[in-house]
Amino acid sequence: MAGFAFSNVRINIPAGLIIECNMNIKLISNISQVYDYFDKYSFLCEMYDEDADEIKDLTLNYFPFDNSVQIIDAKKGKNVLKRVQLPPLNLDMLQIGNIVNIFSKLLYIKDCAPATRKTLFKNVQSTFAMIKPIAPSEHGKIITFIMKNGFRIVRMKNGKICKEFAMELYQSIASNNMLPIIIDYVTTGEVIGLELVAPDAVTKWRQCLGATDPAEAAPGTLRNLYGENKLKNVAHGCNTPEDAAKMLELFFGYEKGIPRVPFRATFKNCTCCVIKPHAVIEGNIGSILEQISTSGKFFISAMAMFSVKLANATEFFEVYKGVLPEYEAMCIHLAEGKCVVLEVTSTNLELNSVCEFRKMCGPRDPDLCRQLYPESIRALYGKSIVHNAVHCTDLPEDGELEVEYFFKLVAND
Repeated sequence: MAGFAFSNVRINIPAGLIIECNMNIKLISNISQVYDYFDKYSFLCEMYDEDADEIKDLTLNYFPFDNSVQIIDAKKGKNVLKRVQLPPLNLDMLQIGNIVNIFSKLLYIKDCAPATRKTLFKNVQSTFAMIKPIAPSEHGKIITFIMKNGFRIVRMKNGKICKEFAMELYQSIASNNMLPIIIDYVTTGEVIGLELVAPDAVTKWRQCLGATDPAEAAPGTLRNLYGENKLKNVAHGCNTPEDAAKMLELFFGYEKGIPRVPFRATFKNCTCCVIKPHAVIEGNIGSILEQISTSGKFFISAMAMFSVKLANATEFFEVYKGVLPEYEAMCIHLAEGKCVVLEVTSTNLELNSVCEFRKMCGPRDPDLCRQLYPESIRALYGKSIVHNAVHCTDLPEDGELEVEYFFKLVAND
């Protein structure tokens, strides 16, 4: 199967092809929104056409009334796919920058119609969040808290920050007497940086954090739940969208091809764990991290969120080609959304991390897992052989190679 490639060219849609309808024919309720048969959300997409060996500009219409889709070739003004129901698709998947699987064809969502943006993405913005140096066993709980409060994580990685980064981060309290202590604290341990997306994300994240002093933070806020004191108060938030944009670039950006905050992968006695796109969308990142880090058997030395091209997915899973009947479906699923890649190492250095971690994940079939290993990761979060929550390295000698594939190759692609 050939890889999908996407250009950076903006799509121009002829007038009249993207229409937002509002006809009162039949009404249903979807939480707080009421839809009729003709209501739709329109997205501007790109798709690689293998036969023509070209990238096509397409319009994807999503009809929430019956969870159906329609695809239009904008240049030719004709249907590529007539309206048809697609139960696996939902609005959570239809985010700008995501890749969606429409009957095994991958569409990259570049933009949306103005009316769709006004309805779905009103006041949506990004903010930078940083989990401060805390016990790894707490990471999963905090990420679960973030996702349950309506934030979408679009970038994430762990790392160690330098003094210069910390000074930029705390520029707003430059005159505070505690600044040297704060700088020392955040630079001596490992942190996790995240890009969070939500309506009014900057303000919302600060509200979710609570007061600087956990003792004064409102009940149910992050610092109230997990903070110890003013210094060890779990996480940091930016004050303005401008500050957030600057810190996102400093944490996730590259300089001369080198990440400003380096990845933490060690490539030693490790195994690779990939939290698959369906598990990310379903909000299970935190639960899986918590299960691994609290097991007492493993520690997560590196983590990062990646978007994987189909060409990379087919190469990464090549060992399964001709072996597993689900090979193509596995490749498509890995490429149809963001995944989180972990370098996992056994706490007992005498044991092989690959073999030991496979036991925690369980067999590939989640139904079999639920019968034989009900506490395994795939038993708890898997849905099918393809959507089985995680990929883990199978061959003992491949642990370092698979980790290198993501943290060296895909990270610099």
